Parts: sequence; structure tokens; C-alpha cells
Amino acid sequence: MERKIRASIGSLGALGMRDIKLPAPPTTIYLMVGERCVYDCAYCSQAVNSKGSVEQLSRVVWPAVEWQELKDAVKDAPSFIKRVCFQVVNSRGCLEDVLFFIREIKDVSSLPVSVSIRVTRMEDLEKLFEAGVERVGVALDVATETTFSKYRGGDFKKAVDLILYAGELFKGRVTTHIIVGMGESDKELHGVMKKMFNNGITVGLFAFTPIKGTCLEGEAPPSLRRYRRIQLMRYLLSKRVEFLPEFDRKGNLISMETARRVTLVPGTSVTLLGGWAAGDMVLTSGCAGCNRPYYNEKPLGPMFNYPLPPKEVAEKIIGAFVESEEDIDKEKVRIRFKV
Repeated sequence: MERKIRASIGSLGALGMRDIKLPAPPTTIYLMVGERCVYDCAYCSQAVNSKGSVEQLSRVVWPAVEWQELKDAVKDAPSFIKRVCFQVVNSRGCLEDVLFFIREIKDVSSLPVSVSIRVTRMEDLEKLFEAGVERVGVALDVATETTFSKYRGGDFKKAVDLILYAGELFKGRVTTHIIVGMGESDKELHGVMKKMFNNGITVGLFAFTPIKGTCLEGEAPPSLRRYRRIQLMRYLLSKRVEFLPEFDRKGNLISMETARRVTLVPGTSVTLLGGWAAGDMVLTSGCAGCNRPYYNEKPLGPMFNYPLPPKEVAEKIIGAFVESEEDIDKEKVRIRFKV
């Protein structure tokens, strides 16, 4: 019997398997393995008790296609495609299924392969790496102990320890995902992200997205102003730029002290408020080659994660979340944020 697999609608368009307009084509081919997860994350359309469509993950539709047709298309993928990523829904037999698909892709393509999966055993990660996976994403999603048990389920400390241990065993090959807007504070997000980056784990940042049929469909996403503050912290942590954050009593980031010159555009050295045009900070974060178009946002915006460098000028983006910049001395600057 012919196998099938789900692929994001944007990926099918990028591969020429669907005739759709792509204002920002994906630079990664996103494939989904399994459906209707055994877990019950309150924000996920694939959760066991979700009433959402099995064709959906976040805002994206994932049609089922014949595997051989998809495999042939990946073999002849256009040059702008930089990666293949399997999003694994933890249903029965999902590990064996994704291992099969990985080996099949490795037979016809040299593209690096990522897998995003919820694991509880290091043996499962070992199997994925042995099959040829370059990076594995082990999502934390929810950044605090109280909200973790409420919205994701399970033991927060065990989940963090497992990700850190994976990062230790497979250095430079582990990514985690964190969702902004799940009841956490800026201070708590800073603490978790810092711990991850200090242990060699890449952090991919998402904005909470209310999805019809989930337990949280009636909740609101984070404000764009707040999300930009978190993006800036994540960006500086990822670039190993030292900064001293200041938080108010509620844990909101209200200011930071940092070096005057921070590289926000490749190949340049510019101040935070002067000369920034492209804005690496607001681009999709995670594995190299992943731009995840419109995963959290509608094509007309507001844009949380940009799939391409934004056309907006520096003053427009930064002015939306930065209150002011002031000199401390010749080496440092203090940035105050709008809260």
C-alpha cells in the first residue's frame, strides 16, 4: 500500500506540487508524521482532546500526499530549499515512521534533516542521529513550572533536565522551542533562555497563537511590543553579547545595559537605534535554513517572526518597543523599553 505523509501547504507550493502564490516561500520543507497526539497540550490542534482539524498545526494546513511523489519532489528541490524538517505528532508508531522517512530522504537528497519530537528517552534521540538527522528539536514550549503543568502537562524540571542532558550528549545538535504568551514573565523567559544557550542549545521562539478547537482558542497572543523585547533578549543571548537586564516587580523587562555596538545586520556593527535596517532579531529563529512563513501570523500581519528581512525601516520597528537609548559611558548604553 502506498504510504502517505502530510506536508505544509507552503512546502507543497515550494516543491511545485501545488499551484499557490507564495509571498515568502519556505526555505525548509516541513513534513508532519502522525496525527492526534497522545499528549494533551492545551494550545495544540493535534492534542488528544483537541477539536481542531487533523490537517492543521498552528495556523498552517498540512494536506496528505503520496510519499513517493513527495520524495521525488524533494530529490529535485529548488536551490533555495536548505533543509527538510519532520514535525512528529506523538501518536502510535511515530518513531518508526519518521525513521523510515528519514532514511528515504537521505537516499535521494543531501539536504540536512531536522526532527521536532517529544521524547522521554535518550535512546530515541540516538536512533534519530544514527539515521542521519543533523539536528533534533525537543520542545519545552512552556517556560515556567506552574504554567507547564497547566498547559503542557508533566514535570517541568524533568523536561528541562532532559533537554540539557540531550544538549550535553549531542553538543551543538539540539534545539528547543519556547512559546511567548503562556502566562510567564519576561524575567522567567530570560532565565530559561539563558540556561539553554549557556548549555549549547539553540532556542527557537514562537508567539502563542490561539487555534480554533484547542482549549486556549479564546485567549489572546502576546503584544507585539512584548514579543520584540523577548526577541531582543534571545538574539543577544544567541550572539553571546553580554547585557544586564532590569525587570519590574511583575517581571517585565524595563531596561537593559549592553555594549554600544551590537551586530544586528550581518557584516556590520551598528548601535541598536542607529542604522539598523534588515533586523536579524525579528527573523524566524531556530535551525539554520528555517524561516517558517506565517506559522504564527497572517500574511498581512502583525508579523511576530519575519520569514524574510523586513522592509520596514529601523525607526519603525525599534520605535514600537524601545522607549529611549542613553549613554552610560564610552563603552555601554542603557536601553529603556515600553511596557
